[in-house]
Amino acid sequence: MGRFWRSHNSKIILLLLLSVFMAYTVFIAINLKPGIIPDEPAHFIFSKHYSSTWGIPPDVPETYSLGWYIYRNPFLYHWVNGRIINFLEFIKPNISNWQILVALRLVNVIFGLCTVVLCFLLSIEIIKHKWLSLLPVFLLTNTLMFVFLVGGVNYDNLANLFSMAGLFFFIRVLKNKKFITNSLGWTISIFTGTLVKFTILPLALFMGVIWIIYVIKNKEIIFPIVFSIKRDLFLGFLLLIIVLGNLVIYGYNLLTYQSITPDCMDILSTEQCRISPYAIRYQEFALDQKLTLTESINLGYPDPLSYLIDSWIPNVLFRIYGIAGHLAYWPNYIVITLYRLLLFWIVLLCFKYGGRPSFLIISSLLVFLFYTIVLFIMNYNSELIYGFRAITLQGRYFFPVIGLIYCLYAYLLLNIPNKKIFVFTFIGTIILFFIGGPINFIQQFDLFFIEWFLVR
Repeated sequence: MGRFWRSHNSKIILLLLLSVFMAYTVFIAINLKPGIIPDEPAHFIFSKHYSSTWGIPPDVPETYSLGWYIYRNPFLYHWVNGRIINFLEFIKPNISNWQILVALRLVNVIFGLCTVVLCFLLSIEIIKHKWLSLLPVFLLTNTLMFVFLVGGVNYDNLANLFSMAGLFFFIRVLKNKKFITNSLGWTISIFTGTLVKFTILPLALFMGVIWIIYVIKNKEIIFPIVFSIKRDLFLGFLLLIIVLGNLVIYGYNLLTYQSITPDCMDILSTEQCRISPYAIRYQEFALDQKLTLTESINLGYPDPLSYLIDSWIPNVLFRIYGIAGHLAYWPNYIVITLYRLLLFWIVLLCFKYGGRPSFLIISSLLVFLFYTIVLFIMNYNSELIYGFRAITLQGRYFFPVIGLIYCLYAYLLLNIPNKKIFVFTFIGTIILFFIGGPINFIQQFDLFFIEWFLVR
């Protein structure tokens, strides 16, 4: 028994982490009441609408009244759900909407499980340590909003899966492992993700820039390129189809509407657009006129740096390590303060022990930073419209890259030579994420969550 444990202990811990993650997410999928997961009612309606055709259905009042539009928008998540619904209705013609919803939730659990597994594969590419390579998995499966979201019907789950897959193949490219195959792997993954959700486009752009820099910098060891005719030609053909799909959507939109996705008024009538909840929100909460940066500061609103430190970071943390859906759960402010302190402590550790990082680490960090900057600019721009009410701010928008930053954090810990600082930071992180993670569903079930679930 002792020999078996020594040989397989890290695998056993990995399976334990995955099992606990599955237990939480399956429980959520089966027992959570409808209409609590972010945008789940809309995703379910769209999925049902897609099940009526094998192509892309037209917009109808039931869809555009939700503020979302099918026309010239990413379609893959709802199309896949539509095929799952067709299969369910084939094997059980009288299946109820609740049974369909639970089945789609369980499919999302599979998406989430695959995302976690890919996070582990990504970590072992970056971290050459048996135990620290498990830390990103622990952190991800104890990120409360991630676990909660996986238990519901939301296109973020599929987008996060393809983003994690893209990052995994991308890191392998930067390590010069089967350059052609892994280059095709990351481009296929990322561009498939953009067919799920257009917010993956900035991630694709930043990775593409770094890929070009890497090729230029290492052209002597990359060329001449050796590839497998059967495998790589097939992947190349698949990539061509996916890129064409992106061009049909985004290329056409840029040429026709000068925008990534069309505005409501570009495709629907004024009367139809007025019933959108986003249009109603704008009418109710937006300022009479969008503020300029100078105007906002003169009126007493925070400048970008103050907004970043005092508002944006804590609000993002509340929405990552709490729950922001149609019902919300906010952690104790002391817990969020500890997450903020950990964040600033990590920054200090980077300056102290960062040393001279490799091109791979620098590239990974730049992907995260550029993606974060885009989210920050989008959020600050929204605040200029709505008067700094944090109306559109969502922590789950970080999930396409959160696995990467967890891996970089574990890599930083691996390079701390001071044992006392390492132990303090490692144990503190484990305790904080354990306290702030999905164990909250058990600790506060009778006090807070009991009304969220069907079980009593």
